[in-house]
Amino acid sequence: MNRNYLIICLCCVLALNGLGIQELKKQRIELRPETEELIKRENEKKVIQRNSKEKMEETSESKSKSEEKRTNAEKSETKEANQELEISVAIMTGQYTSYFHERIELEFESDYQEENSGKLYLANEKLVLEKEEELSEAGRLVLSPVDRTKENRIRVLSVERGQGTPSYGGTLIIGKEKDGWYMVNRLPLEEYLYGVVPSEMPSDYEKEALKAQAVCARTYAWMQMQKNQDPVGIGIAQVDDSVSYQVYQNSGESEPAKKAVNETKGEILTKDGQPITAYYFSTSHGKTSTNEVWEASAPVSYLKSVECKFDASVPWYQWKVYFSSERLLEQAKNKLPDASVLEKMEIEKTGEADAVLKLKIETDIGVIQLGNEYEIREFLSPQNLEIVRQDESTVKGGKLLPSAYFTLEAQIDENGKPQGYMIHGGGYGHGVGMSQNGANQMAKLGNNYQEILNYFYQEVEIAPISGV
Repeated sequence: MNRNYLIICLCCVLALNGLGIQELKKQRIELRPETEELIKRENEKKVIQRNSKEKMEETSESKSKSEEKRTNAEKSETKEANQELEISVAIMTGQYTSYFHERIELEFESDYQEENSGKLYLANEKLVLEKEEELSEAGRLVLSPVDRTKENRIRVLSVERGQGTPSYGGTLIIGKEKDGWYMVNRLPLEEYLYGVVPSEMPSDYEKEALKAQAVCARTYAWMQMQKNQDPVGIGIAQVDDSVSYQVYQNSGESEPAKKAVNETKGEILTKDGQPITAYYFSTSHGKTSTNEVWEASAPVSYLKSVECKFDASVPWYQWKVYFSSERLLEQAKNKLPDASVLEKMEIEKTGEADAVLKLKIETDIGVIQLGNEYEIREFLSPQNLEIVRQDESTVKGGKLLPSAYFTLEAQIDENGKPQGYMIHGGGYGHGVGMSQNGANQMAKLGNNYQEILNYFYQEVEIAPISGV
């Protein structure tokens, strides 16, 4: 009796439940637009997570099989393999003043996943990290693209570059030290060059000049990767994105630059089978220099001084700037705070290509001796002074003198004391290796990138990274 009663009750419940479900199906449940969007995004995340999990399982299952099938031939390095060589680039703050950021704001242009936690960030989502926030136990956020078969980008809204707001492909690694947040962009070497070449050479330069630049930039990057210098001190960055290494993503990527990189894929400059340090600079003053400008004990064989009249029409080929004695005294006080009179300034030594290698500044309390290209250019900083170039155009000076290729013309008063010095200079940059403007003019004259590189670097070969 009781058993039959229970069966009847159960049937009633099931029937009512079925009716309820059918009724719900007939009705449209109205949701607020933001709730619908939230549900949609959460569903998208679930799909991506499920696909990601399935992909990881497939990868795990196929790993042992692929290892069994791998042959000795597949183990050898090829150009295709070298396309996947990765470089890790520290992203500095605005104006390149520090490796550590007080605040980081990101916007995802495609779907990314945090490798440690599995958390997803969908396209158009933002992530803000404030100074006071702490990281989880994982120690670092490793943000990687969900779908690596398409182009992926993260915009860094908290950093300003020449192009405006920069964006980065590959993986973005974020960590925190006592001085603030750091960011490291890890990506394939060839993709890194997409952001270097247009930042180091104008994209409207000749195709063969851009190709020469791509080979130089790849060679320089490869050399830095081998050194493992760790500029930030966090154990993962190999270079940074400033002039201390190569400027990266300051100018936006461009098709001409990408083509130059792609058409020289994997090519570097070598000497006796070893990669060289492929220095380059903007504009020569009529010849290039050896690395003696950096106090090298003996110039390396591939960096011989060569005549370079190709960029003679470029405004920076010749220039002049005037320093008053008062201005020079202020500079001298950085080294001799108690100095009150500038007695004299003179060039004591020049190099093979006329670079000033030693500069002496005499004051009433002592003498300052400068013997390094960077030190000399820094001491003679023309910040906010007017520089007149050979085409009579004027520009405001920056933190460094345009180059160390100059002569001094003293302006003497009636007592024989210097009122100031007119500096007559030439070229822009350190002057070692390839002149970029010279390379562009050579390309206009019909030289290909191999001929350009073999002009500026002596007895070198263009070889694939795979052979080094």
